[in-house]
Amino acid sequence: MRICLVKGGPSLEYDVSLKSAQTIRTTLEELGHEIEEILIPKTGKLPHALFTSRCDLFYPVMHGHMGEDGLIQALFELLDRPYVSEDVLTSSIGMDKDTQLRLFAQAGIPTARTVCLRQSDKLPDRLFDAEHYIVKMNSGGSSIGIEKADRKGLDAALARVFELDERVLVQEEISPLRELECLVFYDYSDDEVKVAGPIEVSASAPYYVYENKYSDRVRCIPPEEVLIDEEIRNKITQYAARAFRAVHGSLYMRVDFFLSGSRLMINEINTIPGSTPSSHLLVLAGQAGGMKAFVSNLIGNALIRYNRKKV
Repeated sequence: MRICLVKGGPSLEYDVSLKSAQTIRTTLEELGHEIEEILIPKTGKLPHALFTSRCDLFYPVMHGHMGEDGLIQALFELLDRPYVSEDVLTSSIGMDKDTQLRLFAQAGIPTARTVCLRQSDKLPDRLFDAEHYIVKMNSGGSSIGIEKADRKGLDAALARVFELDERVLVQEEISPLRELECLVFYDYSDDEVKVAGPIEVSASAPYYVYENKYSDRVRCIPPEEVLIDEEIRNKITQYAARAFRAVHGSLYMRVDFFLSGSRLMINEINTIPGSTPSSHLLVLAGQAGGMKAFVSNLIGNALIRYNRKKV
C-alpha cells in the first residue's frame, strides 16, 4: 500500500512527533509499504499535499492539538479516506480530561478526586482535603505543565497553568504513587477489545513530568516484571477495556492508571501514544506480537472500520 505519514503540527510535542514518525516509517518500510510523508508546520497551516494525496491510507503521528483532538481526523473524514487513529469523537474526548473522568466515573471506574476550573471560577472554599494538590491542564499533554502545591500555594500554581490552558484540573496528590499503562485495541477480525500490559513507569520524580518523559530518568518495567497481585492485574485489564468502550474507542489507545497500595484509579487515555525509541508503546506492542505485527494489525483494522462505515 501507499501510506501517507502525517507528522508535526502546532503542539508543544512537535519534536516528539518527528521522532515518533521516524519509528513508524521504519516499521512501515519493513512491512513493505510505500511511504509519503507530509509535515504540518508549527503554525498549523495545512499543506496542499494533504488535500491532493492519493495514498491508500493516512497515518497521523501527531501529538496534542490538531493530532489528538479530532481536527486532523475530521479532515480525513471529509476527504473520505481511511486513517490509523481514533475517530473524531473519541479523539476529542481524549483531549478533554474532565470529560474523560466523568465518563469513567459513569462506567464505574475509580478516579482520583478532581475539580475542573475555568479562569473565571473561584476556587471552592470546601475543596476536598489533601496535603498536596496536582494542578494540570485539562486539554494538554499528559506530562506537560504539571504543578504540585499545598493549599497556600494553589492560587499561584493555578495562575501559572492557566497561562497554558483555559481549563485546569485540581487533583488530589496520590502518595505513594505507582503509574501503570496498558495498550488497548479493537480487533475487528473477532470483534473484541484486547488489552496488552500493564507496564509500570518508574520515574525519579514524585510524578511523571515532561522533563523526565523522554529521558533516561524514566524506566519502563515490562509486564512480566511488574509486581502486583493478580486481583489488581485483572482489575487493570477489566478497567482498561471498560474505559475504551466508555470513550467509544474504535481502534487503539493507551490507558494509564494510578496505583497507591491497593487503591487503583484510572488517570487518562492517550489516543496517539508516542512511538519514539524510548516510548512505552514499543514495549506494550511487544506483548501484542511486536511492533511490526501491531502496526500491521492497526492498518488492517483501520481498513475494516472504514469499509464497515461505507456499508
